[in-house]
Amino acid sequence: MRPGAAAGARHWRRLCLGTLLWLGLAAWAVAQAIVPSPSERLAPAAISRQAGGLPLAWRLQVLDDTSRTLTLDEVRRPEWQSRFTLPEDPLRGREADRVLWFKFQLRLADPADAPQEWLLLVPSVSTHEMRFYGPFAPDGHALAEPVVTGMRHPWRTRPASSEQMAWRFHLPDAQPYTVYVRAESTFARIYDMRVWRTADYLESTQDKRMFDGISYGILIGLLVYGLVLLLVFGEAIYVYYLLSCLCALGAIAGFNGHLLRYPFANWPAAAGVSYTLMPALWAICKLQFGRRLLNLRQFAPWLDRLVVALLAALGVAAVYGLFGPHPLLTFNLVQASVVLASAVLLAGAIVAGRRRYWPAVLYCVGVALLLLAVGAIVFASWGWLSWRPGQMNLTQGALVLELVVFAVAAASRLRLVLRSEQALAAHNLELVDALRTDSLTGVASRAGLEVQADRWLREGRPFAVLLLDLDGFKAVNDRHGHAAGDAVLAALAGRLRESVRDSDLVARLGGDEFALLVAGAPHRDALAALAQRLLSQAALPVDWEGQGLRVGMSIGIACRPQDGDSLDALLRAADRAMYHSKQQSHAPGFSFAGDMSAP
Repeated sequence: MRPGAAAGARHWRRLCLGTLLWLGLAAWAVAQAIVPSPSERLAPAAISRQAGGLPLAWRLQVLDDTSRTLTLDEVRRPEWQSRFTLPEDPLRGREADRVLWFKFQLRLADPADAPQEWLLLVPSVSTHEMRFYGPFAPDGHALAEPVVTGMRHPWRTRPASSEQMAWRFHLPDAQPYTVYVRAESTFARIYDMRVWRTADYLESTQDKRMFDGISYGILIGLLVYGLVLLLVFGEAIYVYYLLSCLCALGAIAGFNGHLLRYPFANWPAAAGVSYTLMPALWAICKLQFGRRLLNLRQFAPWLDRLVVALLAALGVAAVYGLFGPHPLLTFNLVQASVVLASAVLLAGAIVAGRRRYWPAVLYCVGVALLLLAVGAIVFASWGWLSWRPGQMNLTQGALVLELVVFAVAAASRLRLVLRSEQALAAHNLELVDALRTDSLTGVASRAGLEVQADRWLREGRPFAVLLLDLDGFKAVNDRHGHAAGDAVLAALAGRLRESVRDSDLVARLGGDEFALLVAGAPHRDALAALAQRLLSQAALPVDWEGQGLRVGMSIGIACRPQDGDSLDALLRAADRAMYHSKQQSHAPGFSFAGDMSAP
């Protein structure tokens, strides 16, 4: 590299590193600026009507109930009140199966809002159990009875008909009120609590419901598409695509809380099992579909073995999810397997795509989309990223879009398969034609003669068979060699084709023997005239290396149905007539089988 170019490259590297450092410092400064001080976090949250609801994450005081047995009366005692802490980053945390107590204070920003009904929303549909206590007035009395809901309880326990955990409450005046929430959950996103005006929240859910409806509609359409492919082609790959769509539909319905709301409204245990198993089953079917679409066993056997190992891990996770005491372990294993499997399949798609297997390119796009979206959710659940409200919708959209892309990839694969089958069929036809065609002369072979004769016999059509044998051909072969003999055969075959109609067939039976199938029921005089033309053509010399090679011809003629009703019978009759012609030195060179006496 020239010195000037090297200096320029170093300058650009320093500029890029400086820009990245500046952006990182700016992001850190912004993050620090939006973190409220401890005194602000402990102050009562002034609730008012806000777009998107009033966030409470930074105002939550948290107590980790390691014994899982604390009651409300116990946590309100001074010795437990002192153990409530403010988390450093409430929106970032690793999922864990635990019981948490939350404490926060609320007050009305405007006393005129006292008649309003408010909704405390927890962004989770599958928390095992949520208990809401309060609001407690400054004198300690509760304004309402406790509310208990969650994944372990029937749908009727959900306030405001909300798939997410919610709690309705009123504040009668502007003084501060204390709220306690007990959550038995594995999800870190329960920290992102918000206070809504009930009417505003119900109105805001319309967009989400429309998004869910579109997602379900697309998945149902893909189910029908997969079912049609399966019924038409019957391949295992379409079974796995169909099951992938079905399990994705179940997984999304579980994540949105619709399984508990509709099919399992009074059977929460079934909703819980479905919530745990559907993602694992979806991942298994998705992996099997990917293996077959990418043909990993052929393109990347080592990746295929890795996918098989992941399938085994997912199978163990699914069984453990049914009987194991710790569903979180199943969920974590499924999360890790999905991320790793997506990365492996992405690598497999790249390997297959490099070999110009075009369905792999589409598959690569679909997996990359899902990997980005699922990665955000998984990394947030592992505590690597902060939780954001739109992450679940992003994952849902990516999952649906992935299946759409997979459908296009399956169609692309189907096109390749059809093209391959068409090419194979064309090749088979070429082979069949080759078997029915004499390679030396280009006329039909004995097989071609039999096929045509069998067709006419099945159709009941009359026809005549002319059997031709060359006279003096052996002498040409012996004197001038086989090349000269081949030239004579090819030349005579061409003359025979030119002497008959397009509807007739010329065939070489082997050696110097030919046969003609003459369609219809020509008159004896017409057949005699045809035989005479053929004899005249055979009498013409064949030019070979400046020499005129001459041969003669003997012809036997048999007609269907007079002389036989099968090809073998007609050939035998024509053969007798031909040899009769050879024996008659003064004969015209052809004889009719009908003139011969039966053998």
